[in-house]
Amino acid sequence: MKKYANVLSPIRVGKLVLKSRFVSGNSLPHFLQGPESWPAESVINHVTSCARNGAAIVTFADWTNLDQRNSFNEDGRRFPMFNLDKDPSVENYICQLADQVHYYGSYISLAVMPFAAPDPMYDVYAVPAVDMSGTSSTNFRDGQVDYNVGVMMRGGQAAKELTYEMIRDIIERNARRVRYYQTLGFDLCTLHFAYRATLFSRFLSPITNKRTDEYGGSLENRARFLLELCGRIKELCGRDFPIEVQITPEEPGGTTIEETIALAGLCEGLVDIFQFRASDANKNHPTGYNSKLHKYYTLEACAKVKASGTSILCEPIGGFQNLDDCEDAIASCKADLIGGARAFFVDPDYYQKAKEGRGEDVLPCVRCNKCHVPSLTGNWLSFCTVNPELGIAHKLDKLTRPAGEPKKVAVVGGGPAGMRAALYAAERGHDVTLYEASDRLGGQLKLMDAPSFKWPLVNYREYLIAQLQKAGVTVRLNTRATPEILRPEGFDVLIAALGATPKLPPIPGAEKAKTVFETLGHEAEFGKKCVVIGGSESGTEAGIYLAENGHQVTVLTRQEGLALDATPIHYRETIQEFYAALPNFDFIPHAAATAVGDGWVEYRDEEGELQRIACDSVVALGGMEAHQEEAMALYDCAGDFYMIGDCRAVGNIHTGTRDAYSVTHQF
Repeated sequence: MKKYANVLSPIRVGKLVLKSRFVSGNSLPHFLQGPESWPAESVINHVTSCARNGAAIVTFADWTNLDQRNSFNEDGRRFPMFNLDKDPSVENYICQLADQVHYYGSYISLAVMPFAAPDPMYDVYAVPAVDMSGTSSTNFRDGQVDYNVGVMMRGGQAAKELTYEMIRDIIERNARRVRYYQTLGFDLCTLHFAYRATLFSRFLSPITNKRTDEYGGSLENRARFLLELCGRIKELCGRDFPIEVQITPEEPGGTTIEETIALAGLCEGLVDIFQFRASDANKNHPTGYNSKLHKYYTLEACAKVKASGTSILCEPIGGFQNLDDCEDAIASCKADLIGGARAFFVDPDYYQKAKEGRGEDVLPCVRCNKCHVPSLTGNWLSFCTVNPELGIAHKLDKLTRPAGEPKKVAVVGGGPAGMRAALYAAERGHDVTLYEASDRLGGQLKLMDAPSFKWPLVNYREYLIAQLQKAGVTVRLNTRATPEILRPEGFDVLIAALGATPKLPPIPGAEKAKTVFETLGHEAEFGKKCVVIGGSESGTEAGIYLAENGHQVTVLTRQEGLALDATPIHYRETIQEFYAALPNFDFIPHAAATAVGDGWVEYRDEEGELQRIACDSVVALGGMEAHQEEAMALYDCAGDFYMIGDCRAVGNIHTGTRDAYSVTHQF
């Protein structure tokens, strides 16, 4: 019997027979293409790869609001937008996309998720204003939506309550849009009714729906819009046209699990799949800060709804990648389907490894969310931190070379870049020896055991170490690879991955401070009151780590906030939420440290005035110093020489992994 027999088994949805229990949710990386007003080859290839990699359903959104190009939001300005409404020939590419998903025996679903703004189709629509005083909400500019309040603001004025005629119009327009995509080859649709993020979802949640007519109040009334929309879609597309609905089964102060079970009863015959999403978008894109290994926000709620006896297929989503966990969820009858996104991005061989029962060989996601939006200040590229093929998969035939004759390869440095280089070279048939000067592999990842929130990187490190052993790489620990050691070995290729070490900032007294490397795992050596100089992601993490371990921490940052270099969407917010919950953590913005003394740090505040803060210990960040000279000294120790990772140019796991991949795919 197959190890993952349950999660790989087929299941029927309407007249569709799904090849597995995997569903790829709406998750297109935002910077895969340029200004094309049709799906470029990069987008088609990416969507198709999800089908090839095991997803029985691949979800793709109706991104056709060209006005988003004029958005103030840098993400929105660069997101793919398709000119379907004004250029009929764009339909050709949408049909090609659907056809290529079908090529792999998968089905394609249209994600429908209208926001109240800036979509011109809905820019006059909003549920009534709600008094949300005392609750947190994000401030948006005029014309944008406050997702918590659920109203669209115009000139500071709340939009009017939807009329009955407007509701009928919304239902009709969306149902006809689904029918239109059905003619383009789409097999089902996915309606976004989760965490109050869309116009749809604000009907369903009692937090945002305060109507007093037949569309508000009781669950039956709040669900009326959902039922009428699904009913109209079934009328236009056929009773066997499956409908998936994204919902939040439980939300603080709002929907309860009992209501969700009751909702399932109301939706019988109209909804085919419930996709269960967490109570907010950040939890639905879990990171090391807001999740734990083998724990999932929506699985237990999914199990309760499934146990109610509903015929609606139940699908949890959010952090599912571990094949053993996915198999257990299906085998224990907690779920019918498993929703994912990053699972299909991280490992290009995810489905093949599942079929071969090799769950331990699946490349683990580090939950950085960079695949979603890596930056809002550039570079405008979509990538995966640990899968270097994401974003360039459609042109790898031009970027890489077939493996040549087996070579004798030396990799110097056992950090993440060096380990990946050794693995890639071994996979391509070369004889690889990895040299590491210390007694452990991992490089900077050796420090990740200390912070509670870095468990995804610990998981990744242990995976790499295990894979090196399986790949037959010779690992020589406690060996500083010098020219005298390397030259007699007769290596054909030498890859230097010697990394970098942190520097202290060039301010008077900085030698009294500790670096981040000297902080993690050494919290007991620090005094009660700590100051961290530098509010980057690394500095913020050092401060959080010390605060977690009982120290009173103040972070000084030149910026207006902390960790502004971190992934901006669904990651930085989780860092902010984490440190906001620590009563012994504080920070001072616009503060430039000028000196470190015995028991104090001096800084210049936003007004330019010198201030002094008392402390017992100091952590200071002054950047990283690449080990370039040490690496270049190895140049003539082999026929071909390469430098990768931080010793070539200080970067991160992504840049080191890309270096490892590109170099090893040239010989």
